[in-house]
Amino acid sequence: MEMDNSQIEQTDEGLDLRRYFSVFWHWAWLIILVGLLVGVAAFTISISMTPFYQSTTTVLLNTASATESTDYSSVMMSEQLTSTYSLMMTKDPVLNQVAEQLDLDYPVEDIKKWITVTPISDTQLIEVTVETSHPILSANIANAIVTVFAAQIQDIQAQRFSQSKATLETQMADIENQISIYSAQAERTYITEDKAELETKIAQYREMYSNLLLSYEQVRLAEAQSVSSVVQVEPATLNLIPVRPKVMQNTVLAAVAAILLTVGIIAVREALDDTIKTPEEINRKFNLPVLGVINHHEHEKKSPITLTDSRSPTAEAYRTLRTNVNYTSVDRPLRTLMVTSAEAGEGKTMTIANLGVVMAQNGKQVIIADCDLRHPRVHTYFGLANQLGMSTLFSHADLELSGIRQPTKVERLTVVTTGSLPPNPAELMGSQRMRAILTLMSQAADVVLIDTPPTLAVTDAAALAPSMDGVILVVCPGKTRTSALRQTLEQMRQVNAHVLGVVLNDVIIRGRAYGYQYKYYQNFSAYQNYHGTKPTGKK
Repeated sequence: MEMDNSQIEQTDEGLDLRRYFSVFWHWAWLIILVGLLVGVAAFTISISMTPFYQSTTTVLLNTASATESTDYSSVMMSEQLTSTYSLMMTKDPVLNQVAEQLDLDYPVEDIKKWITVTPISDTQLIEVTVETSHPILSANIANAIVTVFAAQIQDIQAQRFSQSKATLETQMADIENQISIYSAQAERTYITEDKAELETKIAQYREMYSNLLLSYEQVRLAEAQSVSSVVQVEPATLNLIPVRPKVMQNTVLAAVAAILLTVGIIAVREALDDTIKTPEEINRKFNLPVLGVINHHEHEKKSPITLTDSRSPTAEAYRTLRTNVNYTSVDRPLRTLMVTSAEAGEGKTMTIANLGVVMAQNGKQVIIADCDLRHPRVHTYFGLANQLGMSTLFSHADLELSGIRQPTKVERLTVVTTGSLPPNPAELMGSQRMRAILTLMSQAADVVLIDTPPTLAVTDAAALAPSMDGVILVVCPGKTRTSALRQTLEQMRQVNAHVLGVVLNDVIIRGRAYGYQYKYYQNFSAYQNYHGTKPTGKK
């Protein structure tokens, strides 16, 4: 049953999530190390910084005596008064007196920077916060600000009462003087009309005097009943816990930020990394079967490991590759196989050498032909001379193959080296003579394995591929670029080559990324390749 697009997208998302989880797990040591180092650095810097201590006092503005009204204008007046007092607390007259009272040897401008005055909304409360490097100093300054400011406000109120009383006393003295003048005039006047007018004025002045006297008594009463409009409801206390630096908070935040940054860098690096890493990518991106997963090993790579350590897991991986290659074409035997790669250094020659050994050990007559007429290396794997070889066969049409191929330590395995390097290898690979040589080799062996230069470097492999029964591509995880493999497959498609599948070479078996997959390809890859994904290329 075919999957619809949504199912494919969900599968891709799941694969990407597993891939990123695997990457993060691989770099977990680095993520943890960076977090620890940055956290320790933040902790060290924080504890070396000067600690600052904060003390806060709360002040109530007692404006009830001013008015008992609760209308909008009164509320606005109360809010304005709160804002006004908040500003006044940080002005020079208050702070100069605070500095003098506490004998502070700091400029007023510096003291201002330590103070924060905050009106609490919808209340008549003000918070005065002082932050310094000394806990006692912070508390003393906060309390001193309230004390000094309350005294100054009280002095202002006392001055206002004194001014009001002095004004009323002056007005009352003036009226008393006028009453005395008019009373004297009334005693000397015998004219009835004039005397009545003077007595009327005297009565008016006496009424004015009574009103002023009443106002004077009200001012005196208000002065006697007045209370401070600034009340400290919560004094500042000594706070021995510094507000900054927050050592633990800085440490945790720095460590978390470092971890997130490291994870982000790894994620970006992974997103920009164009290399192939897992068998799933081969299946998903190119619809190609993975014929084998050859694990990384420390074996000396100048000789096939299938000869020097035939019981190793790596040797077993090559035997699995042999089995899977056989299953790719059950109905038609594969007589000529080309092993190549997109770029140099991906292990194609090592793969073909070990594959030739395990095929010969399985009872087949095998010829390995080194057709890399630019940088030949097959002869070095088997310790053979390289005087005669492919170039000899090209130049001597009547030469017998038996005089050219060299025996190896493995029974039924012979090698045809390159011989002297010709000037035109690409033309030779696509020539009629090359096809004739392949026919000779096919008649002399069950399987002919051809080693070629990388596909993207030169066109030799593309010229030879159409003559092959099958092409095996070697991919090195973390090195082979997706774009390079795509270009190689496009070359093979254009020449109608029969690509059997991919060999993942030099795989580091680590964690979930390859652990289960390696066993899977060892045990079940043959079954999957036969019953599942078919090789691409010509039919």
